[in-house]
Amino acid sequence: MPDLNKKTKILYVITKSNWGGAQRYVYDIATSLNKEMFGVAVAAGGEGILAEKLNRAGIRTMPIPFLQRDVSVIKEFLSLFALVKIFNRERPDIIHLNSSKTGGLGAVAARISSLVTRRSSLIVFTAHGWGFNEDRPYVARLIIFLAQWITVIFCHKIITLSKAVHSQAMYFPFSRKKIFFTEQGLQPIELLPREEAKKELISVFNKTNPSHKEFPGLWVGCVAELTKNKGVIYLVEAASKLTGCDSRLLILGDGEDRDKLELQISRLGLQNKVFLSGFVPDAAKYFKSFDIFVLPSVTEALGYALIEAGQAGLPVVATKVGGIPWIIKDGESGILVPPKNPEALAGALKKLLDDNGLRQQMGRKNYELISQKFSFEKMLKETIDIYNKA
Repeated sequence: MPDLNKKTKILYVITKSNWGGAQRYVYDIATSLNKEMFGVAVAAGGEGILAEKLNRAGIRTMPIPFLQRDVSVIKEFLSLFALVKIFNRERPDIIHLNSSKTGGLGAVAARISSLVTRRSSLIVFTAHGWGFNEDRPYVARLIIFLAQWITVIFCHKIITLSKAVHSQAMYFPFSRKKIFFTEQGLQPIELLPREEAKKELISVFNKTNPSHKEFPGLWVGCVAELTKNKGVIYLVEAASKLTGCDSRLLILGDGEDRDKLELQISRLGLQNKVFLSGFVPDAAKYFKSFDIFVLPSVTEALGYALIEAGQAGLPVVATKVGGIPWIIKDGESGILVPPKNPEALAGALKKLLDDNGLRQQMGRKNYELISQKFSFEKMLKETIDIYNKA
């Protein structure tokens, strides 16, 4: 346990330095801890938006060589030894791991480091989601479950941020006493006024395609990494089924499925209906430009973007997976549909697009529920309490 009579050194570790939900979590906590009580640093795979933001906020960062999301046995070993070297050098009181891969590698590296330095750190892992929920063959999911159980065994404390993730964590044998639930919290986002947000977002899209002069009709917004787990391919197919609706689908984000989605948009003849912006820094500030927010995830531990949509007072269409039903109340603050179901997505979107009164009603309810439920201050206090708990 850290000695609370001196400044406690915390090293946050995460797989990628891009900007997603887990990165936002690390950033919010790292920049909000009392600097008189805590000395904070962040280690991440590669350089990226997270490192840039942290450096601007005065937080020291360090790259983890070879660490990446994709599986590579050689690079895993190189990353493991890089982590051991970092832990030996930094000698933090608390090592707070984030993301599945970093959780496993980091926990093993922390144990090795404690043997080398004869000094133990408190090892904390925040489970933003479980890899065994991803769309993989059964054997692969079983192997991932066992690997994540080993992570849980090697860590001293596990933090879960949604009821869905927490309930699944209870299935890990011999681990219940070290698993703690704290409600996900989010710092208030800075939102541009609606007309200013629309004008600036059009400029963002024009940078990638100058033909985007304007987007008439209602705007349906989606902010997500363009990966298999986010299910954007089903959203694009749903857009092809929307008839009689004067609307545009604006997708903000980048990822490995970008080329596949561009081909799909072209194949379905949706070039004037569906638009990809690529990565947009601080995308949430544009949320008031949208009339509806949609998140078509195949798997989702929680969904930061949904909380941001609630802060913007938007009605939501999302899939009924993971922690999403914990955020969106079906029929009250949004409409939930089964995953991988373009027809259901299209039906829910059309229902909202055709009914301005329903959009306004659900948007107000979403703002009310999110404002009451997801307090960042409460999450931060509970996280510190978990650090200090014997």
